[in-house]
Amino acid sequence: MKAQKAAVFLVVITVLLMGTTLTLAAQDQLTLGDGDLNAHFNGNETALVSLVIPATDCSGGECYLANGSASGTGRLQSSGTYTIYSPSSAPFLLTHNSNGSFTITQTSNLYFTYSSQAGNLTGLLWFASDAPTSNQLVSTITGTLTSPGGSFARYFSDGGKVSITMQVTFPLDTLYTVNGFAAAEFESGTVVPAHHCGNNNQNYYENNPGQWQHGNGLTIGGNYYTDNQVETLLQTSEQNDASMYLVHRLIAALLNVANGSKQDPVQTIVNDANVLLGTARLPQQINPSSAVGQQMLGDGSVLDSYNHNNITTAAAQ
Repeated sequence: MKAQKAAVFLVVITVLLMGTTLTLAAQDQLTLGDGDLNAHFNGNETALVSLVIPATDCSGGECYLANGSASGTGRLQSSGTYTIYSPSSAPFLLTHNSNGSFTITQTSNLYFTYSSQAGNLTGLLWFASDAPTSNQLVSTITGTLTSPGGSFARYFSDGGKVSITMQVTFPLDTLYTVNGFAAAEFESGTVVPAHHCGNNNQNYYENNPGQWQHGNGLTIGGNYYTDNQVETLLQTSEQNDASMYLVHRLIAALLNVANGSKQDPVQTIVNDANVLLGTARLPQQINPSSAVGQQMLGDGSVLDSYNHNNITTAAAQ
């Protein structure tokens, strides 16, 4: 363990030195706020669930699915508003899958606009899937942004990746089995360049499970956790528990590596974190002031820097 402590110390010193010599840019990302408007999903006792935008949200041949505030980071640094709209009041439908997710079939174009004083972005949205989170009244829609236009389009030469969190009033995984409806509202979302190489922190992964939940789960310490169990860990408070402080940042680091970031800069820390967590299931209720708690906080701090792009990484090619 002395060797592991030395490794942690050397990496922390390296990070501090790098912080004095490098200017690291934030990741390019548009963060979407509350969409304000309500649409409706209709179930009819088949695998298909249809979406309908109310007539009150349609005017001039355009039906609005979302309309809210948004902000940009990195080269998209700005603050403005966004809209998502379609010429159709029923632009897509859902097909229920055996694993509880839904495949999205678009029947009409969906247009995206972001406007700010610093720049703007437009494009076509193509939604692919919708997956319920551990909270059955929240689900995540994933898709792509194509045909980018506007002054920010140059940063989306290969299009964009889109993730939107949606709140519903009735579980979609049940709605398809009955004749009924559920109100739905876009709560939040992100739009990033398709070849985005930056890392994300644990808050991003907690709020965007559709970006990483593919049924693979994660092995943490000496235990395997399913996707849903990982999401539960991300939602568990880390107050007065050094094991949760560490595991939140370890999960984010492992997911960043799975997304293509190089693990080399923190390989030693990842290994040490897994040793510290051992074979006990989480949460472990480790006192932060204890010897092992201090080691967990140290590893977690380095992983936090990695997840915030403050340790040099590169996307796998």
